[in-house]
Amino acid sequence: MPEVCICYTSDVGYLFPSFVSALQARRNTNRNLTDILLIGIDIDPELQKNFSKLCKKNDIVFLCYTASDIDHAPATTLARLFLDDLLPSFYKRFLYVDGDTQIRGDLDRLLNQPLATGTFAAVTDPMSFTLGDDDQIARSFQKHCSSLGFSDRDAKQYFNAGVIYADRAGWGRIGREAWKKFGSLQPKPSYLDQDVLNLVGLPHRLTMSFSWNFPIFFRNISLDPIIAPCIYHFMSSPKPWDANLPPWDVTASSPYNEIIGAFPELASYRKRMSPTRLLRYTLQQRYKRWLERREWSGERMQRILAYEQNADIKSGFKTDE
Repeated sequence: MPEVCICYTSDVGYLFPSFVSALQARRNTNRNLTDILLIGIDIDPELQKNFSKLCKKNDIVFLCYTASDIDHAPATTLARLFLDDLLPSFYKRFLYVDGDTQIRGDLDRLLNQPLATGTFAAVTDPMSFTLGDDDQIARSFQKHCSSLGFSDRDAKQYFNAGVIYADRAGWGRIGREAWKKFGSLQPKPSYLDQDVLNLVGLPHRLTMSFSWNFPIFFRNISLDPIIAPCIYHFMSSPKPWDANLPPWDVTASSPYNEIIGAFPELASYRKRMSPTRLLRYTLQQRYKRWLERREWSGERMQRILAYEQNADIKSGFKTDE
């Protein structure tokens, strides 16, 4: 029985894209060494039945819990704080992955790497690489970190919680402390679980290559051929199941169409974008591509590459030096 799993947590709104990512994770891992778990929160019985059948057919474990199992947390994203309670007890390590991701490479290279007891690995959030600059992005993120009481040093270590590779035992303590912290904070933090995880987790965190959590907008500055992503993270709207829009191409949008073709019973779970919204996003994404190329090239890109070279858990991809 595997001691390692890849897990997703989702409400009904994210079940479809989470299932697509879970299928890709299954294709990119050794079945004898890693289980894939899709955890649903407050899923109605009929939907449970449909997804249980699909998951079983594709060697994915589908588990369902209620809001009471995550202490009635106000958002499903906080379910990752409760993974020590939700996961079967025999898993010793886990890779948590957000549902707005796609798996494009071998994950065994990551999952075979041991973790020191009590630690977890996550990538530094892209916004941390703006600190020290004098523009709106940097000032806004600095203000956010200051509101949480972070020192300048901690702000530069602020991590993204969309992909987390963790020692199970250590995560139980971190998750419980983070949930307790969430309950005591007023007003509630802007990024919910990510903020409180940073508040309690930074001393236990290892840095991880962006290959394992690649922000899709990094494509705008051509970092994908350098970093060779295994996990693409579509961090903001629109999403690739909405439409084929920059900075991604049809290779990012097509998996959702392919899954609908293979499992037509999932069609009703895929949100459709109105023509007006599509036009608005098309114009917005073209402008964002131009803006991000201007804002993230140069020194910020060099900071990202320096981080990549020094990450505690690397991708295994060798760049020319």
